[in-house]
Amino acid sequence: MSIASFKTAPTGAAPSASDPIKVMVVDDAVVVRGLVGRWIAEEADMTLVASHRSGRDAVADIAKKMPDVVILDIEMPDMDGLTALPLIVAAKRDVMVLMASTLTRRNAEISLKCLSLGAADYVPKPETNAGVTTSPAFKREILDKVRALGRRRKIAGKAF
Repeated sequence: MSIASFKTAPTGAAPSASDPIKVMVVDDAVVVRGLVGRWIAEEADMTLVASHRSGRDAVADIAKKMPDVVILDIEMPDMDGLTALPLIVAAKRDVMVLMASTLTRRNAEISLKCLSLGAADYVPKPETNAGVTTSPAFKREILDKVRALGRRRKIAGKAF
């Protein structure tokens, strides 16, 4: 069971079109960035605020874009997700980071390290770009987890 799927999270108003979940997608694969970005843009309660190909770009942009949720790949050029993760969390303490990588499927140790560095949850990507584009289960899992994490972030933000 993943962190985002716990049913014990506080209840509150769901994000809406007037107060959408702001999402940043960080992945070096242009196909993945484009597809996940399109999925986010199609949801009435979500908005894509940024899309980056490296962790370095995301870290540089986090304070300006102020996302509620960051979908972060692990393997990227310039700065990988494991290096970027603590920098993103340090720059915006209330951000929810969802790790999305083929590494999370292959290596539970990497997933646990991500969680210990501040990731809120993880989702394993299909092994190929073709798998990403043809997997309704991956799309549903990404959107469900972004929605759950965004809701948790917005509820926590109202408590402070």
